[in-house]
Amino acid sequence: MHPALRVATIFVALGGAVAAVFVALDSSRSAPSEGAGTPGATKVRIQLNWVPEPEFGGIYAAQQDGLFANEGLDVEIVKGSAGTPAAQMAASGQVEFAVTSGDQVLTLRDQGGKLVGLFAIFHTSPMGVMVPASSPYTSLEQLWHSDATVAMEAGLPFVRYLNLKYPGGKVRLVPTGTGLAAFERGAVAGQQAFISSEPVQMELKKVPVRFLSLAEGGYDPYTVTVATSASYLERERATCAAFVRALREGWTRYLADPAKYNPEIARLNPAMGLDAMAIAAEKQHDLVAPPKGSGDEVGWMPRERWERLAAQLKELGMIKEPPASIDAVFWNAPK
Repeated sequence: MHPALRVATIFVALGGAVAAVFVALDSSRSAPSEGAGTPGATKVRIQLNWVPEPEFGGIYAAQQDGLFANEGLDVEIVKGSAGTPAAQMAASGQVEFAVTSGDQVLTLRDQGGKLVGLFAIFHTSPMGVMVPASSPYTSLEQLWHSDATVAMEAGLPFVRYLNLKYPGGKVRLVPTGTGLAAFERGAVAGQQAFISSEPVQMELKKVPVRFLSLAEGGYDPYTVTVATSASYLERERATCAAFVRALREGWTRYLADPAKYNPEIARLNPAMGLDAMAIAAEKQHDLVAPPKGSGDEVGWMPRERWERLAAQLKELGMIKEPPASIDAVFWNAPK
């Protein structure tokens, strides 16, 4: 299961008391890191919540092309895994930056942690449900009102959203513990998916699929978001601005030429081949690049998106109340 899906489930199950335990974790348990080692530069770390893949392509492009160094930063990119508590590590100050999600930023804040979103890698959520290309279901509404069986973790925030939006559905949810095996043999009609993960695996196997976007269904959180602690932003605003500038340029370059940077990502993650990375980069491109005609830069976060997400999480029972000031939840560095 992709970390954006796995961690969301963990957050639902844990609650505030147990989630607080993560804050005490020792960052020395993290996987080996990649750093530029620039003498005299400001040293910072960014903790990934997953292994190196194209969803982090702009981060690696910024490192490879010396964009962090140009901003006076010596950046360690710390590899993650399925269980890495990246959000809690940033909130507790164990790392300066972390890749997390918008709903985690708000959920953790509701539990007393103080995270601030700095850069939305995906402007449109890459989460959804994958169905066979021959499936009769062409929308999440159709699927949810059917009696089909779908491999999906019931505790996910977007499952709560779909249950609320499409009440009375007979869809049957089963755990995803067998990976994609049940989907491949036709035992389930759909599979929860991340656009650059499960659909890529199916394309490599020449299995045609259709992706039913969660964002098109009305739930569109910033699924892959770079965040920092409120205290670090207050103390090191110039460093945060420099970091975001490098990310913007890194992502602009990665979007233009992913093939230039994928070999280094593949070196760090031999389990994912260059063919898979090329497909993933293509599938995620339009969800990362700024919407055409918007005038926004990559990573930019409109205030209303955070307001809408906070209202949705309250309606879903994920947070007690929206933050008193939504402006405390995110910060767009000056363009």
